[in-house]
Amino acid sequence: MKARSSGGGAGDGTVVGLLLVSISASFFVPHGASVSDIARTLHVLIERIYVVSVLGYLSLLFYKQHRQSSRIKLDAELHERDGPRVADDGSYVVVSPPESLNADEEEEDGDIVNLTGTFKLAKNIDFDKFLEAQGIGWALRSAANKARPVHKITHRGRTLRIQITGIITGDTTYQIGGPPVTSQIRDRVFSDTVQYLASRDGIRVQKKCVSGGDGKIFVVRQLSRCGSELTMRSKCVFEDGRESAEAVQTFER
Repeated sequence: MKARSSGGGAGDGTVVGLLLVSISASFFVPHGASVSDIARTLHVLIERIYVVSVLGYLSLLFYKQHRQSSRIKLDAELHERDGPRVADDGSYVVVSPPESLNADEEEEDGDIVNLTGTFKLAKNIDFDKFLEAQGIGWALRSAANKARPVHKITHRGRTLRIQITGIITGDTTYQIGGPPVTSQIRDRVFSDTVQYLASRDGIRVQKKCVSGGDGKIFVVRQLSRCGSELTMRSKCVFEDGRESAEAVQTFER
């Protein structure tokens, strides 16, 4: 008996796929239709299948976001007792907030911009290229590029809390100029440090990847003079010297 080729499974799958499309098309193509009519019908059918697939994928992302929000509430209640807690699915992290500065220390930062506010994403530039350089797949890049996340920033003295709601949620508290804190995006773990910009109109977060990847991500947030816009610039620098495109995202208060 002749052994079956190992590539037969893929071929069978292709044949079955074409057969299903043909059967589906037969319900929409009238008897005696021309070749061009059949081609148009198949094109419409494939487009509908694609749309349904994308909607299903987005539904799954929103379901995960809902679960993450519930876990954040639970972690917020427990982190004071147990210390820093990282979500099981690796999409967010809650860290214990550092101690606040006393009044004298806060006065030293009196001429530095205060970033407190709630900002919604209004425009992306090269965000897709920034994600692609990190190996993010097309489907997730497309969803992330179309999403309009909200960043809520609470800035008091040198204590900075950034809460993010959207496809990926987050709630991280930093001490500006202080020790590193741990954050996590999907399967990648980072050690974050934050510094004020020399221009004193924003901050720079350095995210050093310690697990699940390599290199560093630099995220700069700058507030406009009128305070209505927050510009966020993100770039990834890999250990081999490669750099990603710089993503420029504009948020509006």
